[in-house]
Amino acid sequence: MIKEKSYTRITLSLDIIRKLKEGPYAGYHELNILKHQIDLHDVVSIKPSDTIGITCDHPEVPTDERNICWRIVEILKKEYDIAENVHIIIVKNIPVKGGLAGGSTNAATVLSLLNKYWQLNLNKEQFYTIAGKVGMDIPFYFIGGTAFDTEATGVLESIPTLCSFDFVLATPDFGVSTREAYNSIDYSRIGQDTDKTRKMRLALEAGNHEAVIALMHNDFEESVFKHYPQLKQIKEELLDAGCLNAVLSGSGSTIIGVVKDRKQAEQVKDVVSVPVICASTI
Repeated sequence: MIKEKSYTRITLSLDIIRKLKEGPYAGYHELNILKHQIDLHDVVSIKPSDTIGITCDHPEVPTDERNICWRIVEILKKEYDIAENVHIIIVKNIPVKGGLAGGSTNAATVLSLLNKYWQLNLNKEQFYTIAGKVGMDIPFYFIGGTAFDTEATGVLESIPTLCSFDFVLATPDFGVSTREAYNSIDYSRIGQDTDKTRKMRLALEAGNHEAVIALMHNDFEESVFKHYPQLKQIKEELLDAGCLNAVLSGSGSTIIGVVKDRKQAEQVKDVVSVPVICASTI
């Protein structure tokens, strides 16, 4: 058996640009996202097996063909003519349907593990290509750190930065499905903060923590908060508790609060009405 930690990410900024109407990704959306990897992680293991299988300690994670980790195994077996099978074991710490891309980082970790286990010697471009067949968010994990990602339109750029942050992740006891979030978009209200994303990227490169924090935003808040007013209340709770800023991560339901340090994170954790995870830049 071999295993790796499967680190996740948050979204510091997220602009919904447009729904693609033609090309291979018609129906998907072009986004502008600044993604930032944090130390919150699952643990993913693989071991030899007679058949493909998945075990997970979280009941909401599918353990069959619906799981994108399963699809990674199938793609590699087909493309590299591999007869062997593996069983995947996932120990979850990352909230499910929380806008933290736990499934995507798990899939990236499975791809990384199988590259070693089956001695495929894949290069970065091959990782991107295989990952992109399964999920738009997966290629990011082969860059890691901080990056600008448009997902469906294929722009993925690493951002060199000295910025590091401490966070609280407020995690309500319900999730928001990605499909539900996209189906609720008000297209008249999106893409109005792209200049904030441009300025945030410059602030990250310059190491300007304060500017990065001030520029945090997420276009999904408009539609998701309308259907889940509890999330807007949680954001207000985090700000009232002293967070420097707070924003929805991905399509929800996790709300990220930025704090001065881990000591403040623990203080916020004690006064917010939902479970809170403390995390930091990896």
